[in-house]
Parts: sequence; C-alpha cells; structure tokens
Amino acid sequence: MFDVILLAVDGSKQSPFVIDLARQLAKGQASTVFVTCCIDESYALENNGDASGEIVDYPPAEEEQNTARAVVGQAVETLLQAGIRARGNLIVGPAGEALVAEAERLNASLIVIGHRQLSAFGRMMKGSVSAEVIAAASCPVMVEVRGN
Repeated sequence: MFDVILLAVDGSKQSPFVIDLARQLAKGQASTVFVTCCIDESYALENNGDASGEIVDYPPAEEEQNTARAVVGQAVETLLQAGIRARGNLIVGPAGEALVAEAERLNASLIVIGHRQLSAFGRMMKGSVSAEVIAAASCPVMVEVRGN
C-alpha cells in the first residue's frame, strides 16, 4: 500500500510509538522505511561552508549529530529485526520544511510523524512541526499521538 514511508524520529519518549506505527504499516508489505532525524542548521557540521581543510571543533554540534545518528540507528535496527526494509538518514534545516522536502525527494507515499503536546507558549514560540508537515506535504501524513 505504502511503498516509501518517511519515518520522522527525534529521540523523544514518543519515538517508540512512532517506530511501532511505521512497523505496523510496513509489515507484510514491500515498503521501505526511511528513518529520518532532522538536525537544526546551527548544529550541522557537514556542508557548513567552512574553508576547505579547516577543522571545526564544536562539541554541542558533535553531540547533536551523534545523538541523532544513535536515534536513527536504533530505529533502523528495530525495524530490520522486525523484517522491515529500513534505511536511515539525517537531514538539516527547519524540521517541518526539511521533512516535507525529504519526503518529496524520496517520492514518499506516506509520512509518519509524532505529535508533542506543546503549551500555548511553546506553540507560539516553536510552532507545531506535525501541523507544518500536514499543511505542506504532498502525500498523506499519519500522526502518532500515543506516548505524549
């Protein structure tokens, strides 16, 4: 039914539920799940425009990327153990915009994403990534609400 599923993970307490939802959707199908974690541009070490050969030492960015790689790696491993074809990748940029662009690049047939319960202040300051993805995606979006 869904041949290419973009699974957005962030390492939050909701991630296991989001991963399980993607597993359920892909199980018994010829689906490939692309486990994706978005890194804020200010923490991206690759393609950061530094002069060639210049070494960048920015421990918070290294920690951010290492954490993102671990989150993606764990999700991919969980899916592979369940017999699901899965690949992992990190993307850079504002989360909603970057996830929609990645879904378009992959020609995704579905985006699976979580939903955090933000306070009114949090929504005002950060906005809702899931709402942004729903509004801009060119494919269906399934939002997991368990685990909030």
